Amino acid sequence: MNQVDLSRKLVNWLWKTAAVYLLYVLVTGIIWPVISPTPEKIDVQPGFVETSEKVALLEYGIEAFGARMDIIDGAEDTIDVAYFYMKEGESVDLFYAYILAAANRGVKVRYILDGVFHGVRGEDRDVMHAFNEHPNIEFKLHEPISSVFYAPWRINNRLHDKLLLVDNKYSVSGGRNVSDLYYERTSSDMAYSFDRDIFMMKTEADEAGVIDQMGDYYTELFNSDYAVDQTNWSTFDWSGDKAEEKMAELEGVYLDYKKEREDREPLTSIETWEAKAVDIDQGYYVHNELSRGFKQPFVWSHLLTLASQAEEHLYVQSPWIVPNSQMRADIEATDFQASEGLMLTNGMSTGNNIGGQAGTENRKSVFIDSFMDYYEYQPKESTLHTKTWVFDKQISAIGSFNLDARSSYLSTESMVILDSEALAEQLLAEAEESYLEKSAQVYPDDSESNGEKTKGQNPTWQMRAMMPILRSFAWLLEDLL
Repeated sequence: MNQVDLSRKLVNWLWKTAAVYLLYVLVTGIIWPVISPTPEKIDVQPGFVETSEKVALLEYGIEAFGARMDIIDGAEDTIDVAYFYMKEGESVDLFYAYILAAANRGVKVRYILDGVFHGVRGEDRDVMHAFNEHPNIEFKLHEPISSVFYAPWRINNRLHDKLLLVDNKYSVSGGRNVSDLYYERTSSDMAYSFDRDIFMMKTEADEAGVIDQMGDYYTELFNSDYAVDQTNWSTFDWSGDKAEEKMAELEGVYLDYKKEREDREPLTSIETWEAKAVDIDQGYYVHNELSRGFKQPFVWSHLLTLASQAEEHLYVQSPWIVPNSQMRADIEATDFQASEGLMLTNGMSTGNNIGGQAGTENRKSVFIDSFMDYYEYQPKESTLHTKTWVFDKQISAIGSFNLDARSSYLSTESMVILDSEALAEQLLAEAEESYLEKSAQVYPDDSESNGEKTKGQNPTWQMRAMMPILRSFAWLLEDLL
C-alpha cells in the first residue's frame, strides 16, 4: 500500500469516526432528552420557618457588586461561591482579587463554577492555577467540559445557581452572574442586563434559619459527584509559574482598589446593607435535586403551589417564558384562586437570548389568555434577567429559576422564598417604576399599549427575518430551552 492510499484510508476513518461521534452526541445529548417525558409536578408543602433574619433588595448593579465586595472583605472564617459563569471584565478581576485577599488572611474558601459556561478562558484561566495553588481555596467545576466529551448527556446537567455565603452569617443570591454586563452601565447605549439579588443577614448567630438552609445546599452541591476538583495538571499549567504570576497580579489589583476606595471614601460597607435590611417573618430555601438527566421539579412545584395558594394577586418576572408540554399541563391543572396577576418578560426588541425569545413567542399566549396582564420589556439597549415571583403582595421568591423546562428539569436551580410584606412592596414598586413604564402590555387580540417611556420598539430586521425559523427550532427543542 502506497503513502497516498494510506493517507486516504486514514482520512476516511477519521470522517467515519467523527460522524459516529456526532451521532452519539446528538442522540444522547439532544434527541433522547427531547423525546423523553419530563416529570410531573410534585405535591409539596411550603416549608416556612420563622426567622429573625433580615433582607435587603439589591436592585441595581453597582449596589449588588458593592454588597458582594463588602461581605467578602469582611469575611473572617468562610466564603462559599457558586456561579454559572464569570465573564472577563473589571468586576471579575476585582471579585477574584477580593477572594484571594480573603484566602491570604486565612479565610477558608470553597469555589465552584459551571464546568462548561464558566467563562474562565484565555488569560483568566490563570486564576484556576492561582486558586489551585492556594492552601485556603478549594476550587471545583460542576460537570467539566472534559467529561462531556465522552458522556455528552452531561451537557444538560448545568450549574445555574448564583450564590455567595460568608461566615454562615451573610448571603447574596439571585440572578446575577459575575460580569460587567450586570454591574455598571457607563452609557445609555451600552449593553446592560437588569437583574436582581437579595442580601440576607443573620441577627442571631445561633439561629437556624434560611441562611443555614442555603449553606446545607451549598455543601451538598460542592460535595456531589458532579463537582470535580481542579488541578494544575487539568488546567494545563505544570510549572506553577502562571499561578505565582496571577496571584501577584490579583494582589496588586486588590491593593490598588482598596487605596482608591480609601482616597474617595467608600460609599458602602456591611453596615450599609444591614441598615437597609427589612424584617422577614418566615422563609425557606428551595432547590432542584442534584442528579443527571431530568430532575424532580422541586422549584417549579413549590412556585406553582405558592401561586395556587395566592388569594388575590400573582406577579411573575422571568427573562423568557417557555413552558414545555408538561409545564403547560401543570399550569392547566392548577386551581388558581387569584383574580389579578402580572407577567413581565422581554420583548423581541431587547435582542435577548434568541432561543429563549423564540420559545417565548411560541408560548406567550398561555399567559396572555390567562387572568394575568402580560407585559414585554422594550428597550433595545438593555434586557431583563430578573427571576422573581410575588404572591399576594406578601411572599416573594427570588433566585436563579427561569420559567422554562431547562430550569424546571435539567439545571441546578435555587430560590429563596420569603414572607416579608416590606420586601414584596419594594419588588412591586420597582416593577412599576423601573420596568413597566418601559414595557408594552399585550392583549389577547394581539393589540398593545405602550408604557409612558416607550413608543414601542421594533425588533431588528434580522430578528424579524430569523424568528419564523427560530420558532420552529424552539418548538422542536422546547424541553432543552
